[in-house]
Amino acid sequence: MSAAARTGRYCIFLHSGSYDRVYQALSITNVVLATGGEVHIFFSYGALKRLVKGNTDSVAIAGEPVFFKEDIEKNLARGTLDSISEMIETAKRFGRLKIYACTGSMAVLNIARNELIDSVDSSMGLVGFLELVKGADHALYI
Repeated sequence: MSAAARTGRYCIFLHSGSYDRVYQALSITNVVLATGGEVHIFFSYGALKRLVKGNTDSVAIAGEPVFFKEDIEKNLARGTLDSISEMIETAKRFGRLKIYACTGSMAVLNIARNELIDSVDSSMGLVGFLELVKGADHALYI
C-alpha cells in the first residue's frame, strides 16, 4: 500500500487559537500533504481569529507559562521555526488543502469575510463541514 493510500483525507476541527495548537495542526497538515493526502481545516472561535488579516502570526499561547512564549519568539527570530503564515503558505503549495471559516463563529465574533486572509477557501457552517467529515479517513479536534 502506498503512503498516499494510507494517508487519505483528514478533517481537522481547529477550535483553539493558541499558537502551539495552530502550529501543531499545520504541522500535521503538512505531513499529510507531503505523503499524498488531503486536508480540510475548519477554523472556529479562537482559531478563526488567526485568520483575520494581521493576527495570523501573533504569538499568543493560552494557559502556557511566559517562558514558552519567549521560546517561540526566539525560535521565530532565529528562523528555526516557521511562522503560521509560512506554514499555511507551504501547505497551500501542495494544492490539497482547503481552509474553511466557520460562519457561526464569524457571526459570534463579528468577523466579515473580507477581513480574512486570502488563504481561506470559503466559509461554511458546521453542518456543511460535518458532511465533509463523513467521507474522511481521519478527523481531529484541536
